[in-house]
Amino acid sequence: MSRAVVVGLAGLALAVAAGRAPAARADGRALDYVVVPPAPPVFAAGPHVIFLDRCAAGCTVTAGSDNAAAGTSSILGRDGTPARVELAAFQWGDDVWDQVAACVRATYAPYDVEVVTTRPAANPYVRVLVAGEASALNLAGNTLGVAPLTSDCSAQASAIAFDFANAHQPGPDQVIEICATAAHEAGHVYGLDHEFECKDPMTYLVGCSTKVFLNKTVACGEFDGPRACKCGATQSSFRKLVRVLGSGPTPPPPDLELIAPRDGATVTASFSVFIRGQGRPLSVAELWINGARVAAVPGKLTDAPYELRTGAAVPDGVLHLSIRAYDDLGRLAIVTATVQKGAACAAGGCPSGFTCDGAGACVAPAGTAAVGEPCAADAACASQLCIRRGDDQVCSEPCWPVGAVCTDDLSCQHADDERLVCLPPPPNEGGCCGSSRRPGGSVALAALVLGLLRPGRRRR
Repeated sequence: MSRAVVVGLAGLALAVAAGRAPAARADGRALDYVVVPPAPPVFAAGPHVIFLDRCAAGCTVTAGSDNAAAGTSSILGRDGTPARVELAAFQWGDDVWDQVAACVRATYAPYDVEVVTTRPAANPYVRVLVAGEASALNLAGNTLGVAPLTSDCSAQASAIAFDFANAHQPGPDQVIEICATAAHEAGHVYGLDHEFECKDPMTYLVGCSTKVFLNKTVACGEFDGPRACKCGATQSSFRKLVRVLGSGPTPPPPDLELIAPRDGATVTASFSVFIRGQGRPLSVAELWINGARVAAVPGKLTDAPYELRTGAAVPDGVLHLSIRAYDDLGRLAIVTATVQKGAACAAGGCPSGFTCDGAGACVAPAGTAAVGEPCAADAACASQLCIRRGDDQVCSEPCWPVGAVCTDDLSCQHADDERLVCLPPPPNEGGCCGSSRRPGGSVALAALVLGLLRPGRRRR
């Protein structure tokens, strides 16, 4: 159950250039980063390894240029932070640690990056210190993390991020919060700004359970509302990570549960179908009955069930329910059931355009248009998916950039609704999933200082 909270941003800023004042928001309060000139272009993409370091024997970090292997950080030695810090080891035990590591791996699973818990043999890698508390850096006790961020939002070749795991007290959300902080701080190293979207790890907002890097273009911001992002008006954390890291293995489809009605049930003239999706958030849920789409609802960024209402126009007889749900990536899950509404149909007893199949169901004609062909509606497509891109609509199917099975001259691209589907190449196609990046000078980014209604609760 969600709970109302009161939050306050303390405006902690770590200036990384001597004599520079922190940037200010429209309301006059300090942001938690300052902008410095970018470094020369020396780094293309990655790093493709994230090292979660629990500091089992303690961790020592000293001031210097960002270097994960050398244990140096540009955050230290300025603006009140010491030039040398020692972090206490992760204190919550092996079981919690294993859950945190599994959660971070799942969060970064869609990308070509390996999350490890033993020190890599060589650079480059991102090192997230999942240990200690903010007091070691002379930061406020309710600061949960800090990481460097380049002024041009480019990935850094090697850097250390801090996830102050010992500040997270035991409770039902402990693993989720430590995981989200680690994902958030590593995200800054890869060039991600804060997003004003509760379900994304790059947010300051709370109360959204497990977070994922959303395939959704959103505004940036902290608590006071949306703002323009540091490196553009909006940001898609998913697309940015794909550009920097590349795509990983094909993700699974949503875990879709049909709550009601149950298979074999008898339904009334007008009834509702209830489903629940788990995993990544859904982008749309559709109800098809006997080959015709009768209802669709947009996705939402909560775990609440979905209701799909049929209306009374559904013909009597045997009803084959097919619930099709797409997540934000475009992965498709289908659950089915067969129910009975009134008497079975007889020859000539179905609405115009439907035929009685002999088993008591009024069935709509199946779509025949192939993937890549023009369409006006989902029902016209053999795949039951008609996708819009610009002024065009074509039949399509879900895909993934790695191992895509798009046929003929089609390729895996983002549609207008941002789902990944098979589409004809657009004019001057530059590719949806790769671009070179360059690093910039680091900006110390304190992850978050806030007060919550319940004492002891803190966030990045």
